[in-house]
Amino acid sequence: MASAISISGVTKRFGKYTAVDRLDLEIPVGLTFGLLGPNGAGKTTTIRMTMNITKADEGTIRVLGEPLADEMQERIGYLPEERGLYRKMTVIDQLLFFAAIKSVEKKTALARLEKWIDVMDLRPWLGKKTEELSKGMQQKVQFLGTIIHDPEVLILDEPFSGLDPINVVLVKDFLADFKKQGKTIVFSTHVMEQAEKLCDRIALIYRGRKLLDGTVKEIKHAYRDRVPLPPPVEPEPELEKIFIKAVEESGLAAPTTEELR
Repeated sequence: MASAISISGVTKRFGKYTAVDRLDLEIPVGLTFGLLGPNGAGKTTTIRMTMNITKADEGTIRVLGEPLADEMQERIGYLPEERGLYRKMTVIDQLLFFAAIKSVEKKTALARLEKWIDVMDLRPWLGKKTEELSKGMQQKVQFLGTIIHDPEVLILDEPFSGLDPINVVLVKDFLADFKKQGKTIVFSTHVMEQAEKLCDRIALIYRGRKLLDGTVKEIKHAYRDRVPLPPPVEPEPELEKIFIKAVEESGLAAPTTEELR
């Protein structure tokens, strides 16, 4: 299967601190891939290198079979961890601005938005300035800006942060629809339950190192006899406990379960 993203031997240092350490990842086209780990694990740095925002010190990254280059940006939808909207701009102008910088004609952008704004409950807010919206509503605007150019690959850094349960479901439904179209979705999260429900494959990262990589089923099967199961015995161990076990076996200090929630 062809790779949407290929990361080979990538290392990134900030001074004496190694944020990403010899990372290898192959993310196949058309899958939903979860990049998991606690805060500070190296997830955002990995994403920023994939987006060519931060340069790797070592190793190579290819997206859709091509080396990193600015022209690749129009094939990727990127939702950064640090959300960014122009507070004095109206919602509709903000969305059309996102479309323009991705070379989407206004007519095409409006046609796409017409399909989405009611689902996202944004129609009453189109003429409002973004500063008047709640954090969750602003995040929905940013999400639509991420997909307005119909990208082949979606890269989302903590996409559910700040969303209430109803809007989490809305975004999940959008992602499911994108996957049906054959698009590749990569998202980072420290919430194991989200990844378990949404992802075809996951990678667990801790202190910049990849500890586990595979399908949820493969990983749970591999750790079935290595993670204690409390009574009543569950058929498979929880991902949080698997992650802690993997860190223990790596010789690094184990995070608490609370760090992974």
